[in-house]
Parts: sequence; C-alpha cells; structure tokens
Amino acid sequence: MAQSPEGGDGEMTVCIDMEEGDPLGATPNDKLVIVKVQSGTVSEGHLKVGDQVKKVNDVPVKGQDDFFKALRYAHPQARITIIRDAAKAAEVTSRVHIPQEPESLIKRRDGFTYVLVRLDYAKGSKLGLGIKHFQNRVLVKTVEDNTLASGKFVVGDHIVDIDGVPVTDKEVAKKLMIEEIKKKGWFSCVVERPDNMETKMWVQKALQSEPNQPPSVKLNEDVIAIMKRMREYNKTARAPAKPILTQTSGAKKAQVQITEQLLVHDIGHDHVGHALRRVKN
Repeated sequence: MAQSPEGGDGEMTVCIDMEEGDPLGATPNDKLVIVKVQSGTVSEGHLKVGDQVKKVNDVPVKGQDDFFKALRYAHPQARITIIRDAAKAAEVTSRVHIPQEPESLIKRRDGFTYVLVRLDYAKGSKLGLGIKHFQNRVLVKTVEDNTLASGKFVVGDHIVDIDGVPVTDKEVAKKLMIEEIKKKGWFSCVVERPDNMETKMWVQKALQSEPNQPPSVKLNEDVIAIMKRMREYNKTARAPAKPILTQTSGAKKAQVQITEQLLVHDIGHDHVGHALRRVKN
C-alpha cells in the first residue's frame, strides 16, 4: 500500500508501491512542481498539485529527466521526498484549473498541460512578451526577464485564447491583449504548454521555422487545379477597349457619366471553357 503524510506543510516523504513499468500518474513542470495528478493512478491521494519534488529514493533530482529516470528503477516502492506548501499549492491549482467557458475552447492533447494565465498591467512596466504565428497557433517566442510576462509565460507556450476569444493569428492576439489592458487593466488566457521531451522538441522546431515556409494545410487537388486554370486564363485576359465610366473635363466640376455603349467583359470562374448556365429569375 502507498503511504502518504497526513496534512501539514514542509518537507516530507511519500512512499508509493509500484510495479515495474507502472506510470506514476503525476506530471511535474520544469521546476519539478507537480501540475497534474491523474485519477486512478498510484499517485492519486498521495501526491498533490503544488508539491515540489526534491528526491526519489533518497537520490536528489534536479530536473524532469532525473526524476523520470529515477522512477524507472524505483519499484517495488518509490520514496518521493517533496516540499508541500499550501499557499503554493493554491496558486498552482488556480492556474491549472480552467473555468468551464474557456475549457470548451480546448482540444486537449497528450504531452501538454493546460494553464490559465492572468497578466495584470502595472504602469511603467514592460510587457516583455514576444509571440510568433505558426500553423494557426500563436506561440510564445520570447519572455524577457523582470517584465510583466516573466513568471507567467514560458517560451513555447501556445496561447489558445484571450479572455475567451480564440486566437490563431499573432496580430489579432496583440490587438486583443492591448484592448483588454486598456479596458480593464488585465487579460487572461489559456496556454497549452509542452510537458514531455517529444512535444518540447516539436515546439522548438516550430519556433525555429521560417515565416515563409509552405502552408501547414495542404490544398485539395481540385482547388489546386482551379487555381492553375485561373492563372493560365488571366494571362490571356484583355481589358475592355473603352471603359464604361468616362470623365468629362472643362470649366465645370468634373462629372462621371455612363456611356450608352454596351461592352462585354468575361467574369473569371471555375468553369472556364464552358458556357455559364441560365438560371430562372
């Protein structure tokens, strides 16, 4: 049976029985603070959101790699030394808990955690947030130290929304941030944050990608064919010999007149080479 301390704060050790290959079911962030505990796993009821991991089986761990490597050899029992702080736990829980309305905007994916971030504006302070557009996502590219964004955002965060409005374009995101700060002095957003090596590598490649790379969504073959035909058609299209609108000149103010001459002008469409069908009025 797993053992865990009864309440209290401070440093403590949680003992959890594990079979070889059992998933712990608890996810730490880069600072080894637990941000998610999955129900039905061996960690449920023993580790809590906000716990900061210091050791596994008395061996200090300095990062996620150390932590998961130590767990691989921890069976039959993992003794996890943690620092438990109720205030820190409340802060982390409030950030990880996402209200129902923005939650509906999220399509949760394996390998990511989801955090609610609130940024309050302080007069004279710098925002310090750089964002980038990639594959219909707004990604955090830079976070400057000692700015409003530091401690709130992490490089690689995917900004899902701004105050409940979904964002897929960086210019739209910037505009919404500025509008909300001017209106009420703060804005909130849900961020999708990579929490394993695979997703972190994907985000790193996304941040290094060039802005003029090919579209992330491939066009259908029929759309490509239509575009090709229209390009060829436009090469041979001729402008009308005489414009329908003519302008008179003289002492009086220039006026626009419509001539009586009837002109024919082809309208581009996706049915090039065939006559348009008549329709009933």
